[in-house]
Amino acid sequence: MTAEAAVTIEAQVRDQIRERGVDPLREAARVRDLVEEALEAWDERALIGAVAPVHDRESTAKSVMDNVAGLGPLQRYLDDPEIEEIWINEPGSVD
Repeated sequence: MTAEAAVTIEAQVRDQIRERGVDPLREAARVRDLVEEALEAWDERALIGAVAPVHDRESTAKSVMDNVAGLGPLQRYLDDPEIEEIWINEPGSVD
């Protein structure tokens, strides 16, 4: 999948969240449905050659969900049962 695809699909999902008044933190199931709708629309455009196909739908859906209804790149660490702590250093701080 290209970065363009991920950015476009995420933007479409965010637009639908605003239009439909979905609360991403409380209505994760509805957000998942919106992600699936956006991926299906992308696939339809890919079938006619208008865009490059998304090869890993599961990974793309997870990435969009993490960015829209989670904490973005931190979400994978929060979902990992092996992770016990997450430390975030302030830029320029000395440990």
